Amino acid sequence: MNAPSAAPIPPLGPIRVRAAGCVVWRPGRTGPEAAVIHRPRYDDWSFPKGKLDPGESYLTAAVREVYEETGYPVVVGRRLPTQVYDVSFGGPARIKRVKYWAAQAAADAEFIPNSEVDRLEWLTVSEAGTRLTRQTDRDLLAAFAAAPVDTVPVILLRHADAVLRKRWEGDDRDRPLSEAGHAEGRALVRTLEAYGYNALVTSPLIRCVQTLEPAARDAGLELVRELALADRADPEASRAWLRQVLKSGRPTIACTHRPVVPELLSESVLGQAVRAGRRALAPAEGWVLHAREGNVVAIDRVKG
Repeated sequence: MNAPSAAPIPPLGPIRVRAAGCVVWRPGRTGPEAAVIHRPRYDDWSFPKGKLDPGESYLTAAVREVYEETGYPVVVGRRLPTQVYDVSFGGPARIKRVKYWAAQAAADAEFIPNSEVDRLEWLTVSEAGTRLTRQTDRDLLAAFAAAPVDTVPVILLRHADAVLRKRWEGDDRDRPLSEAGHAEGRALVRTLEAYGYNALVTSPLIRCVQTLEPAARDAGLELVRELALADRADPEASRAWLRQVLKSGRPTIACTHRPVVPELLSESVLGQAVRAGRRALAPAEGWVLHAREGNVVAIDRVKG
């Protein structure tokens, strides 16, 4: 599928420190170049990362920390392995979890040295492997280099929590989101923004439309209604729609229904594996299909 998105937790205690970061890259003459940072506090070379703020998601924290440490806005790509390690240093047991993403620098920026990072260098993968201080970061770099990073995201969302069928007397097509569902739709905005999409497509049913309305308002994009994403849509029509989107190379977010998602996933070999081996999406969760030249090269789960 892609590099494992989680590492086993050592039996040393619960997760006490949560952090997130990215392997930031840009196109180079011979392949991607990675941003490697020097931290004067530790006198080491590593990748940008930092702790989550209260109530912040891992993904949002990763994007924020990269910007704060390097000055570069980024568009995230596929997940990289999670690092889990002991930071007790002789005191009470404290386990740290750091989630990582590959992320492309979204714009040219000027790095300004700060209290946490005093140097930033753009290096080839080979050069970065030599420069990095820790083996865990070299392993992370190897996972980054093991699959394409110049991918386009197609995100297949299940709509947010809706009013229960038994409590809705009208046409099911008009069944709206619950109060919790509206909150989930708002929470998705920052998460989806990290992927740099430029198209929003939804099933015409109101619960899907309402799920993406906050993102559409935030991005100033038209919300396109697509019958192939509707509940009980013809499976071949749904798969044909996805084939077209993957070939277009356009970053797209699509909101649909739980029964439709497995049909969409079956369009790719990796999707078939996900369909067979993973639990169904919860409301407001989605699969991120990372596509390159029309082919799905990695799949990750995402939630606001």
